[in-house]
Amino acid sequence: METYCKVLIVDDEMLVRQGIRHLLDWESEGFQIVGEASNGKDALDMVKQLEPNMILTDIVMPVMSGEELVRVVKGLYPEIEIVVLSSYGEFEYVRSTFQSGVADYLLKPKLDAKSLLAVLKKTVEGMPAFRHMDFTNEKGQSIDYVLDKLISGYAMEVDSAEIRTLFPYPCFVLLVVDRQDSSSAMKRNEEWIEAFLKGMVQDVKEPCIIHRLSHQDSHIRFLLNTEDAGRMEVIHMAEQLVQSSVMAGLSFYAALSKNFTQITELHDVYTHDILKVLDHRFFLSDQQLFFADELLEHEGIGDTFDSEAFTAELNRQDFQQAFGRLSHYVDTMPDRLDTDMFEFKSFLGHSLFNIIVSLLHFHYEARTLDEAKYEYFRAIHEAKHIGEVRSLLAKFLNEATDCVTGNKTSSPGIQKILLYLDEHFTEPLTLTEVAKQFHFNPSYLSNYFTIHNKEGFNEYLNRIRIERACELLRDNAQISISEISSLVGYSDHSYFTKVFRKLMGTSPSHYRKK
Repeated sequence: METYCKVLIVDDEMLVRQGIRHLLDWESEGFQIVGEASNGKDALDMVKQLEPNMILTDIVMPVMSGEELVRVVKGLYPEIEIVVLSSYGEFEYVRSTFQSGVADYLLKPKLDAKSLLAVLKKTVEGMPAFRHMDFTNEKGQSIDYVLDKLISGYAMEVDSAEIRTLFPYPCFVLLVVDRQDSSSAMKRNEEWIEAFLKGMVQDVKEPCIIHRLSHQDSHIRFLLNTEDAGRMEVIHMAEQLVQSSVMAGLSFYAALSKNFTQITELHDVYTHDILKVLDHRFFLSDQQLFFADELLEHEGIGDTFDSEAFTAELNRQDFQQAFGRLSHYVDTMPDRLDTDMFEFKSFLGHSLFNIIVSLLHFHYEARTLDEAKYEYFRAIHEAKHIGEVRSLLAKFLNEATDCVTGNKTSSPGIQKILLYLDEHFTEPLTLTEVAKQFHFNPSYLSNYFTIHNKEGFNEYLNRIRIERACELLRDNAQISISEISSLVGYSDHSYFTKVFRKLMGTSPSHYRKK
């Protein structure tokens, strides 16, 4: 059995990790990448599990830096050699790691295959366990290296004879499992799935070869090679895998590609079929196994949301129509592959926010809904499936409808007065002038306002004026404070300053400096 120097790659940038992986045909050079981690803490967990001989680590990372990782690893596992990666401005960190016992370092901007291999071989020569081994490469490129390059989209010269020897059957199928858990469990999961599939191969009628590919983040990938008639057997194996995973406490999502005949199609099948399905499973039926070819056959462009019509309906208080429009659109989302999950969640959160703003603008009693909005946004962000979002939206719209039909804030009369103040607060309004506008006695308007609104006339008018003043102070540094006081309806600058200080607890000038 061939022995490799096992290497763990640690870097918080996925593209850097992938770049290092593809720089070399690692196994033909005598090395084997056993895992990848995005920070020192995850790497430390993986060291216990994977027992690497060498660690290739970045210096600056979140959670736990490379500098701290070096100190801990060399303290607990002094036999593990460490090579650090650094940028030009990180020399002090590098010097600190040398004091902890690192073997060497590489500059990221100058990282290439030749310099990386030279450092790796120089490091491994000093390791007692590998002194007897010859690390000169007299072998051709390994099949794992070729397949890794192909699935990543690199152009490769493929030895057809060698491919036919390893994969003698005419059909390929790509099976990808998405574990969605910590990287420290990846190796164990890969081995469990591989053992399960190879165990099932013994009982199927059609011959099938199982070859594990390199994993990509949370994706565990297998290439299956079988006869034309073997697809039903492959489907059965995938279904049994998912069912058994639930029983084993390893619940996951899996996607099975269409049959393809050329190994050079591997990248297109992975990126155009498998990734599209797994990336959009949020919108798909609540299941664990997806057949990419079946889903893509029914792919189409769904209805778009008419944002202008929705906004217009809110502005004219046609809430029933607006709520129905939003609800109908979300109801059309299941099984769609033309929408990005993050964009959809952002759109929905924005729509809910606009509804609350509109309700408050028209003085409906929506304070409770306004206070709950961040909980709704959080729940939408964390939702795992479109069904959860539909339930959240139904609950929100029911509460919003109660705000409208209950009209708890006030009578239609006070709403008209409040809207008038919202639209004319920049003018020098007085209680007498507004009373005249609505054919009220000033004294009656004052009492009417106090009864039907939580704030008195002057309190409400001052609040909306000062809120607008705050916006101008934050966003328009070129406008003087005196001008702002005039723009929000105060003819007396000193009175504006007095009201501002009372409501905001500070002067306009200090507020602007914050």
